[in-house]
Amino acid sequence: MLVSLKWLKDYVDIELTAEELAHELTMAGLEVDEIKNIRPQFSGVVVAKILSVKPHPSADRLSLCEISDGLQNYPIVCGAKNIHPGDVVPLAKVGAVIPGGYTIKPTILRGEKSDGMLCSEAELEIGEDASGIMHLPEGLTLGTHLETALNLGDTVLDVNVTPNRSDCLSMMGIAREVAAITRKKIKNPSLKIKESLEDIGTLTSVKIIDADACPRYTARIIKNVQVGPSPIWMKTRLEAVGLRSINNIVDVTNFVMLEMGQPLHAFDFRFLEEGRIIVRKSNENEQFVSLDEKSRILPPETLLICDGVKPVAIGGIMGGLNSEVK
Repeated sequence: MLVSLKWLKDYVDIELTAEELAHELTMAGLEVDEIKNIRPQFSGVVVAKILSVKPHPSADRLSLCEISDGLQNYPIVCGAKNIHPGDVVPLAKVGAVIPGGYTIKPTILRGEKSDGMLCSEAELEIGEDASGIMHLPEGLTLGTHLETALNLGDTVLDVNVTPNRSDCLSMMGIAREVAAITRKKIKNPSLKIKESLEDIGTLTSVKIIDADACPRYTARIIKNVQVGPSPIWMKTRLEAVGLRSINNIVDVTNFVMLEMGQPLHAFDFRFLEEGRIIVRKSNENEQFVSLDEKSRILPPETLLICDGVKPVAIGGIMGGLNSEVK
């Protein structure tokens, strides 16, 4: 199991170095196979604000931007369409190095000076969004190095959890172990749930046909959800432990699953036929298309989470493409 030290410190105070902690965990029976240091693959990128955007006089697809890092203004030629005055963005200044070993140099683009580059998540390799310039949270101090402003970088322990220690297959599980070793107090996540008075029985139901394979299955409907990107802090925690950020709904289920050790999955309710959940074993030669877009003939006795008509997930393994959150 990959354990982010930055994430782990949300639940327990750690004064040991990564090497000391790895030794203590190993001596307690949780062998640490490797310590990985994660660092941004860029330098010289700072928090900046767009002061103005106007069309390039000689190129329809380019814009002329005036950018401030709080101390100085820079002329930047940019081809992205998602930029507006007031946006807070990453600025790779002249001399900055971005992933791929590219060094930013002053240049002339179609007759206009450009002293730097505005960057997308993908260009900085801190996300997969390559559709436009990355928008940073409001309130960041201009001129601050991006890795500092976003608290990037982490140390990750690769912990070999033995079969008898499934209680440690979560961040909270590891945190409890660390708290016991170091005699610190555990800091449990605070929980706040706002529930309506609407009767969920009028909307959905859960029926378990095979109680031996799945003794308990619970569901909750969440309404008025805006699907979008996750905050940077959640993205970096998930990616540090090997999970790709998808969107805020998928990411938060993965986050809580890793945090608490409780498997979770979000279905798009619009795509659940008959609006309900049935838990059963697979039928002979039953076919299923999973979220990775692969079609499989399921082995006999595979535990399935189904709607009123069809499978929508392989229990505890992967959801179905037919009910993906959109």
